[in-house]
Amino acid sequence: MWMRVVLSAVFLLLVAEPVKAQVGADLNISPKRVVFEPGERSATVYIFNQGDQPATYSVELVDRVMLPDGQIVAASDYPEATLDSASELVQHTPRRITLQPRESQAIRVRARPGAGGEHRTHLTVTALPSETAGFTVEQAVQPGADEVAVQVIALFSVSIPVIVRDGPADARAAVENVQILQADAGQVLSLDLVRQGESSVYGDVEVLLGAGPDAPLATAVRGVAVYPEIGRRTVVTPLPAPLTPGQTVTVIYRDDDARPGEILATATLVAP
Repeated sequence: MWMRVVLSAVFLLLVAEPVKAQVGADLNISPKRVVFEPGERSATVYIFNQGDQPATYSVELVDRVMLPDGQIVAASDYPEATLDSASELVQHTPRRITLQPRESQAIRVRARPGAGGEHRTHLTVTALPSETAGFTVEQAVQPGADEVAVQVIALFSVSIPVIVRDGPADARAAVENVQILQADAGQVLSLDLVRQGESSVYGDVEVLLGAGPDAPLATAVRGVAVYPEIGRRTVVTPLPAPLTPGQTVTVIYRDDDARPGEILATATLVAP
């Protein structure tokens, strides 16, 4: 017992600066989301190893929630968030794969109906460290006579939403609180996307220089969702050039889910 305490104390006192390494940054996944509409029960997700070394990945379902700023975080960290989970409705195979460089693998995903409404979980693919990752015992004590080296390995993961709908999507939205803000890099446009229906909304935010949907496109933010656990989220996008006083800006939120291309919401702003 005394030896354990002493060794622990020495380890804490004589640790060298950690060496950081990241595993799996070459991981890619397609498509970026999976939606099961009524009657749809199977889908395929492809995982790509774009690196030059073999890699092993775990594949699991993790419930995640959206915060008002758009962050996606583990639901277990925010128990107060209301999530209609699809984790009990979705199955996938395989759960662990090893890919050679430039190799891909298909993940089969199946879903069964829920009890009404929209349900969501996230398919999470995590790159696992190889058996040779880290220091040997000899390398660990190499930095100095009184130091022990520590290697911190960051595991890279990618998550995509898996949504199960038991009926037609009730996707309605509004754009509110459009304003121009000054940032270090120049002007940015800030706005709130408001979800008004029971379903999540997913689409593109387009910023047009002028009035109406036919005005020239200045910039766009693709693939912006508002999930049912929040009523609104803030979106901020840089403007390619400063707006002149009196210039009109039109913001369009265009559906890229159940009704691709349909305008879900629009708003205008006249630059002060």
